[in-house]
Amino acid sequence: MKIGIMQPYIFPYLGYWQVMNKTDRWIFFDTVQYNKRSWMNRNRIMHPNPVKEYQYISVPIKKHPRGTLINEVEINQDINWRETIKGQLTVYKQLRAPYYDDVHALIESILDEAKMDSFLELCILSSEAICKSLHIAINYKIASQTDFDRERITAPGEWALEICKAQKADMYINPYSGYDIFDEENYRKNNIELRFLKPAIREYTQSKRERFVPSLSIIDMLMFTGFSYTEKSIKNDFSLYTKDDLIKGLQDEERGKN
Repeated sequence: MKIGIMQPYIFPYLGYWQVMNKTDRWIFFDTVQYNKRSWMNRNRIMHPNPVKEYQYISVPIKKHPRGTLINEVEINQDINWRETIKGQLTVYKQLRAPYYDDVHALIESILDEAKMDSFLELCILSSEAICKSLHIAINYKIASQTDFDRERITAPGEWALEICKAQKADMYINPYSGYDIFDEENYRKNNIELRFLKPAIREYTQSKRERFVPSLSIIDMLMFTGFSYTEKSIKNDFSLYTKDDLIKGLQDEERGKN
């Protein structure tokens, strides 16, 4: 069984969905401290001013003590954030994105249903809705509601190892950018293959913008390319690497830039 484990995010970029799609079981990792400077509660979409390229959409979070876990974080409902996001999405109508009506309707339905205070629950709701629209089967668990040996964890890369052991996984897939915290030998000793997924970010037409803006929220790709193309990109446009092969590939890329 292939496992993927990531913190909950709101409308994340392509690579997040690729890891989710490639796994047999997805774990929403909610048992660590919420980081207000992270991407969890915000993402980027097109800006109406082409000079600025992108703007942020965000879900406001209530003030909370330092050390608050992700599963304890609540949305600040005193701010009319749903209508703000809906209004920001109209930039795609201005840009004449070909799939604006369908995608706006999807996001609007998610936001209209999002009456919960829990940020984690909102991320799960939005993930389920988008997966359904993209024909991605999501079999998920929540880390805080699963049993695994927390006492054995002494380093960041061991959270995934202990969860994988408890779930009887034989492969763990992680986004490529986090490769440095993982000790491949520890996974090998436990008969778990460690793999890193690196997206192939292919350019697509973003209205009349002269320069392609990569790695925006999945909303951007849906608006300009539609559900079918986005689904195919999620399921095909990536590579899986061992840690050694990934490092070698990244080094080759860096040499190619110089």
